[in-house]
Amino acid sequence: MFGLNANSAGTSATINAQPIRVLAGETILTAALREGVDFPHSCRVGGCASCKCRLVEGQVRELTESGYLLSEDELAQRTILACQSVPMGPVRIEVEQTKALAVQTCSGTVVAQEAMTHDIQRLCVQLDAPLHYKPGQFAQIRVESLPGVTRSYSFATPPHGQGMVEFFVRRVGGGIFTEHVHSHSLVGQKAHVQGPLGPFWLRESDAPVLFIAGGSGLAPVMAMLRAMQAQRLARSVTVLFGARTQADLYCMDELRAMAASWAGPFRLLPVLSEVQPDAIWPGARGLVTEHVLDVLEPGMHAYLCGPPGMIDAASVQLQQAGLAKGHIHADRFTTLHDAPALANTAPEATEFIAPPESVGAWLVALWHYLKFFLFHVEGLAVAAALFAGGGWITLALVGFSLFSTLGDMLLGDDTSTPRYRHPWVLTVQLWMALPVLLLICFAAVWSVSAGDPLGAGAMLSQWSGLDLLAAREATHWGHHVSAFLVTGLMIGMVGTIPGHELTHRTWEPVSLWVGRWLLAFSFDVGFAIEHVYGHHRYVSTINDPATAPRGRNVYVHIVISTLRGNISAWRIEASRLQRRRLALLSWHNAYLRGLAMSAVLVAAAWAMGGAWAALFFCTCALWGKALLEIVNYMEHYGIVRDPAQPVQPRHSWNTNKRVSSWAMFNLTRHSHHHAQGEVPYQDLQPYPNAPMMIGGYLTTIGVAMIPPLWHRLMTPKVLAWDRDYANASERVLAMGANARAGWSHRSETAAVVQPG
Repeated sequence: MFGLNANSAGTSATINAQPIRVLAGETILTAALREGVDFPHSCRVGGCASCKCRLVEGQVRELTESGYLLSEDELAQRTILACQSVPMGPVRIEVEQTKALAVQTCSGTVVAQEAMTHDIQRLCVQLDAPLHYKPGQFAQIRVESLPGVTRSYSFATPPHGQGMVEFFVRRVGGGIFTEHVHSHSLVGQKAHVQGPLGPFWLRESDAPVLFIAGGSGLAPVMAMLRAMQAQRLARSVTVLFGARTQADLYCMDELRAMAASWAGPFRLLPVLSEVQPDAIWPGARGLVTEHVLDVLEPGMHAYLCGPPGMIDAASVQLQQAGLAKGHIHADRFTTLHDAPALANTAPEATEFIAPPESVGAWLVALWHYLKFFLFHVEGLAVAAALFAGGGWITLALVGFSLFSTLGDMLLGDDTSTPRYRHPWVLTVQLWMALPVLLLICFAAVWSVSAGDPLGAGAMLSQWSGLDLLAAREATHWGHHVSAFLVTGLMIGMVGTIPGHELTHRTWEPVSLWVGRWLLAFSFDVGFAIEHVYGHHRYVSTINDPATAPRGRNVYVHIVISTLRGNISAWRIEASRLQRRRLALLSWHNAYLRGLAMSAVLVAAAWAMGGAWAALFFCTCALWGKALLEIVNYMEHYGIVRDPAQPVQPRHSWNTNKRVSSWAMFNLTRHSHHHAQGEVPYQDLQPYPNAPMMIGGYLTTIGVAMIPPLWHRLMTPKVLAWDRDYANASERVLAMGANARAGWSHRSETAAVVQPG
């Protein structure tokens, strides 16, 4: 389980004839990037295959199963994922690289600092030596008054022979670097700039160019425009610049001057999203993406710079309008607050904003860890009630249900997004679900057993002073029904929810092992295969077993999704084994190993209390599995997506209810989870503008189990989704889905009120 002692003293790697040093335990990708090698990559967690390369010589230890992502031919050619491969000794790698410039580290001095808007400052740095980069690329910046903190910013100027560079720094609430820049004068301080970085630069072509920028995303656009102007290029240029208000516009005089002197056509269109209806503003209003189609020219190439939401929306529009994907280039301007997925590249992202300066601040920081222990407290309380027997069991069921539903109703939403100094604590909290669930299920099976397995009853009676064996004998059958219901709820909550989170971490062997055992309690280890490699790929399409079509009954969905999900898991695993040239009916089959794990648990229940105890455990497990499918039902019900388009936050129903979020490890933030499946639960964003569920999770589960009530409440929400969230192609899919559900008369109404 812990792997071999590979690379214990470090080793070497040769990448396209370039030798590099690989530290002990380091992946090839991490080493390559540290050594300044231009290595293609994206997610860095084994989920995208962007870093695939060929292992020409040597051996590697794989941190995750690449057979789910690589084809049989690729595996036969010794293709590996660099981000998930640790060398066992010297290796030689071949990879297709872009024609990027070598990364350099330069020192310099901040020579000017200017406020461009209320939240954007221009930093001018005079480097000690010129830095070669392409306009549009970015660099890592560090200043001497903030040691150890490095952030990424795009160059706002083209390369200068004298080494002068500029950056636009937007203030981010709570950001260590941005708060420092905006509250201190840095003029005269030493700065360190490492770059160039990133594949974003202007490609050589005569095609018309469309620049779409938002906020400080104007920086790389200005660098490219200034370079084009210096070269007197006559390419047709259109600049869409999105801002909130007139006060957020900047560089406008320079852009207007460019437009007046440009060698070819030049259109400048600033767009304000929060301008008051009665304000004097002669320009465009609304979101910048609402004006993309108005300015398109045939054969255009597009360069998008700004927040991820703008980038995603504009990319979809451009592709639907006929722009080739290869002619759309994007640079997502994310922050550590907005993009927790980047924590792998910026260690400081997982820390709190600053060391707590008071007892109150320390308690707030502590609370952000403790709130996720609500899960364990509930589990232990249920286990205690199962041992106590009688009315305590029913009280635990009723208390858990009322606390979850009323807590969500009364306590409102949790939209906090703290950064954690010790994220390993949050991983251990997930691992602790396994002993808690073992205790709950042991107590449940003990409560219906004739004997006293492991002498647990006698031991606990002696410790507590209560006669637990007598209490068990006096337990009414109705309380045993409560035991079945609450145990199934716990298998679903304590087992499936952390199991879901942990099986996403395919690069962490311990997490994956714990997650699979947690799923074994609901006979659903196949979920670890189908969910990660199937559901996240096909979510909200007709190919996804877990996405319920419009009009489907929840009880029908439980059966259909269970059957189709297991068939999908089997097929995915069979394909992997075929690629690996391994036997289908063997211990290599993760699906079969999962069934064996569940069989071990059933056998343990049988050993405790015979056939009746084993049957009781099986019914609890199946109830826990049914809960998973109910949750699948309500998380994606009725939403449609074109399989050719990327998954967006709008493709999942979301909720930020406080108790549900704390007790379910932020599973409630499902919109972000599907947009970035590799992001750990503590870093998921609340996305308050995403499609929202009826209420918290337990409330929505209750509504889903009453089909007439569900359809009465959800049908209007689904039609509102068509109107407010669906793009053009999704509205077409939605009309077909409505027709199949018998909602044709309603879809026509929705089409009338769609925006635009």
